[in-house]
Amino acid sequence: MNIIIVGAGVTGLTLGYLLSHKGYKVTILEKEHTIGGLARSCNYNGWSIDIGPHRFHTDDPLVATFISEIMGDDLLVISRNSKVFFCNQHFEWPLTFSSIFRLPLSIQLKACRDVVFRPRITNESYESYVLSKYGRTLTEYFFREYNQKFLKIDLRDCHKDWAETGINRATIDKDVKTSSIIELLLGVLSTRNIKTKFLYPKTGPIEKFCKKLHEKIKQNGGTIICGVVLKTISIEKKRITHITDNNGQRWDSDFIFWTGTSYELEKLLGVTPSCLQYCSTVLCNLLVEGSPPIPAQWEYFGSRDFVFCRTSINTCFNELLAPRGFYGICAELVCNKDDFVWNKAETLLNSVLQNLIHANIIRNYNSINDVHFERIENTYPVYRLDYRLQIQTYMKNLSEIENLIACGRTGGFWYNNMDHSIRSAIDLITIMNETGFEAKRPHSLPPVFRGNF
Repeated sequence: MNIIIVGAGVTGLTLGYLLSHKGYKVTILEKEHTIGGLARSCNYNGWSIDIGPHRFHTDDPLVATFISEIMGDDLLVISRNSKVFFCNQHFEWPLTFSSIFRLPLSIQLKACRDVVFRPRITNESYESYVLSKYGRTLTEYFFREYNQKFLKIDLRDCHKDWAETGINRATIDKDVKTSSIIELLLGVLSTRNIKTKFLYPKTGPIEKFCKKLHEKIKQNGGTIICGVVLKTISIEKKRITHITDNNGQRWDSDFIFWTGTSYELEKLLGVTPSCLQYCSTVLCNLLVEGSPPIPAQWEYFGSRDFVFCRTSINTCFNELLAPRGFYGICAELVCNKDDFVWNKAETLLNSVLQNLIHANIIRNYNSINDVHFERIENTYPVYRLDYRLQIQTYMKNLSEIENLIACGRTGGFWYNNMDHSIRSAIDLITIMNETGFEAKRPHSLPPVFRGNF
C-alpha cells in the first residue's frame, strides 16, 4: 500500500514514523525546503531559535512514552518560566499571589467587583465568553487588545472556542486553573506550589525531535521529499489515484493523509471552498549580547503599543542555542499574509527594538549583534463566529473521497500543541489499524482529528 502524507510537521512525521514502523510504504511530501512545519527551527551563523516557544509537556503516558522513544536521553528537564507584560510590568504567568498587589489599585478594585458582577453568556462570541468568565476589567484591559491585535478581528466576530482553547494553550498545566476570574483568584491565593516542568532537546533546538523522526522514518524505508508544490489530484471512483507536482513528478496513492491548509486541499479537489482562514506570522529573530535582563522562556504582550504579540528567549530553554555571552530573542508579529506587516516587516525593526528596550528585554541598541526576519505562513487557525459551519462545509467537501483524511493543526483546523498532534496521530493510526484503511472516511473520524467542534 502506497501511503502519501502531505506535510512534514509534527503530525505528518509522527504518522510517517508509526506507519513505516508497521511496514507500510510511506512518502511524505513537504512544500518547504526543510522539515518540521511549525516546529522547525531557524539556524543562523552559530545560533538557533525556534519558531516561537516550543517544548514538551504532557500528562499523557502514551505521548510521554513516544517522546522518550524518539529522543532517548537527548532531553533536558527545565522549569517553566513564562510571563505576561501588563500595565508596563512583568508578571509571572500563571499569576502569583504577589502579582495581585502590583496591579494599579483601580484595576484591583474593579477586578474584585467582577468576581461578583459579571454578565451572562448571551451568544457564541469570544466577547460574551470572556465577559462572563473574567468580567469587564480583564476583558477591556487585556483580552480585547491582545486578541484583536492577534487575530485582526473584533471579539464579537470571534467564536468562544478560541477563548477556551487559547487560554488552555497558554496555561498548559492542567493543575493550574485559569478558566475564570474566580479560578484565577483561587489559584493565586492557593498555598499549593505548582512547579511545571518541561522537556527540551539537550543537544539543539526543537527541530531535533523532527530530525530524529526523519531518521527513523528513513531507517524504516520511508521517504521525505521537501520543496514539493502540488499541482493536481487525480480522482477515480471517489478515490485519489495519484498526485502530481509543478515539475510533473507523479506519486501513486492508495491513501493520503493531508496536514496542509484547507484551502490548498479544496483547490486541488476542485470543490467550492469553505471560508476557513489562518493567521500568519513574521518573526524578528535577534542575537543579543549579554544575559537577558528578564529571563523568560516566553512572554505575552497585549498592548497595541507593542508591535509584537509574544517573545521567547532561546537560552531560557537551552543555553547551547546561542554563543556564550549572548542570547536569542524571537519576537512574533502575527499578521495576515500579504498585509503590510507581511510585506514590509523589516521597516518595523526600529519599533520592535524600541518596544524591547522599553520592556527591558534588551538593554540598548548596541547590544544587538544579528537580526533576521522570517515569514511563516498559516500559523494559527482563526475561529471566526461561523467557523463551525465552515468546517462542516470543509468536511463535506472531503467526505466524498474514500481514501483521504485531513488532520493535524493546519489540516484539521485545530489550534493545538505538539503533544496534541502526537496523540492524535497515535490514536488515528490505532483506529486505522483496527478498522482497516478501506473502511475509514474523514466524516466518520472522531472530532479530535478535525479540530474541537
